[in-house]
Amino acid sequence: MSDNSHFVRGRGEMPVLTMKTHTGASMDIYRHGAHLTSWKTASGKEWMFLSDQAVFAAGSAIRGGVPVIFPQFSGFGPGQRHGFARNVNWQLVRTDNTGDRAQCTFALEANTATQALWPHRFRAEFTPVLHNDSLTMTLTIHNTDSQPFTFSAALHTYFAVNNIHDAKLRGLNGCQFWDNNESDFHRDRFFDESAELEFPDAIDRVYFNCQKPLHLIDGNDQLKIQAQGFTEVVVWNPGAEATKKLDDMADDEYQKMLCVEAAIVDTPIILEPGQVWSGSQVLSQESK
Repeated sequence: MSDNSHFVRGRGEMPVLTMKTHTGASMDIYRHGAHLTSWKTASGKEWMFLSDQAVFAAGSAIRGGVPVIFPQFSGFGPGQRHGFARNVNWQLVRTDNTGDRAQCTFALEANTATQALWPHRFRAEFTPVLHNDSLTMTLTIHNTDSQPFTFSAALHTYFAVNNIHDAKLRGLNGCQFWDNNESDFHRDRFFDESAELEFPDAIDRVYFNCQKPLHLIDGNDQLKIQAQGFTEVVVWNPGAEATKKLDDMADDEYQKMLCVEAAIVDTPIILEPGQVWSGSQVLSQESK
């Protein structure tokens, strides 16, 4: 590894890889879950929310950053909610730092523990690529089994905002969505015709077949959010009441975050033996 790429002991004494460009853009990725917890642009802007009360311990998911969701999104299936990938250690298999770009790849392969939860052989790779003002995160799934398997997935990205009530998300107009409020997932869908989405209260929505670039407006900062390979966008903020029930999030921290997730929810991926699927979320800081 170069001098700008090194493991240190992070929260919970867990190993975390820090990578930087020569202009000061940086990212932190924990071996636990291949979990990216920080992304700063060259200007010093931190775009990732990480709870002060996040739990850093074996078997626990980290509240904030970018949890890797695989092989099941939420409760949409018979397996563990949001899958097991975010709760186990991944292996660092490569790094590359050319000065104006830094990237690494973490890998997770099927083992006895994963097969007890999901009886398939696979290889998952998570590759974040850092530039001065952008970050591209790619999840790749290889079917190394002799049988096909079906999965859903997401990059469950928590963005840091100054105040959720002032933040805006543009680009979802015209997309069909479902509100996660005990309504029927397949039947109760609506079209969003608003020019921008605001957040006066809690929100938990899945937007379907949304391929357009999105723009997160946070005061004087603006971020372009694009997805490749993923078909859905999940928008989530727990709001004041639900946050009080979360042990790993302070009561007021909902005001400082917004999840805009790249996801596969509506139609899970069927992967034949030897096939590979890949999906990316591309983030670019913009001039407002």
